[in-house]
Amino acid sequence: MTSPGNDFNTPTTVVTGNDGSTRRMAQRTQAAVMKQKSDELKAGGWGEGSAKHFGDKAAQQAELAGLQSRTQKLEGVIGYAHAYANGGFSLALGSVKLPMSNQIGPLVGATMTNGSIFLGSKGLWVADAQATFDIYRVGVQKISITAKVFSPGGLIHFQRSSIFDTGEENTRAVHMPFTIPSAGYYVELWLNAAVGRGVYGGSEWNGLSVSKISTEEN
Repeated sequence: MTSPGNDFNTPTTVVTGNDGSTRRMAQRTQAAVMKQKSDELKAGGWGEGSAKHFGDKAAQQAELAGLQSRTQKLEGVIGYAHAYANGGFSLALGSVKLPMSNQIGPLVGATMTNGSIFLGSKGLWVADAQATFDIYRVGVQKISITAKVFSPGGLIHFQRSSIFDTGEENTRAVHMPFTIPSAGYYVELWLNAAVGRGVYGGSEWNGLSVSKISTEEN
């Protein structure tokens, strides 16, 4: 079963990958501007003692920090997304997607669409997923969660699961490093439990996070 598919939620956005020339241009621009700003900060000295002087220095330092952050984003060096889902009950036999409906903090180098997290650049990423199941006293009690990475065409590229057999309240989690060769791959959290078994909602009980580690694939 591929996804993003039918479940609970929807937004829509488009992701684009990193272009090598843009990255090189960003690096050159950053180096030149940072050198200029650094020279200005050094040339200012500390002898004037006026509020304006110190205010100017603080503004320059803030501008320099902002330039570093913006250039990192252009280069595709950083990327992250964190989200959690609303709770509910398992309504199907087999594994089904738990859509991420609530974003935590900003998205950088990634987007969210239909409860899936789309990755905006190639490289080494890490996904962390967690879900908590309610007590279930009858029938099949085996539960599992799977973090899945899909190719842009909807094929499974990588996955990792955690399974347990219990009718008690239980939390499952997975930690999954993986690489992707281009932008457009996406990550989802899938659950498998008996029909009618509850899954707790909210950031305390479930979630899916992705973080970029490197632009390298090997």
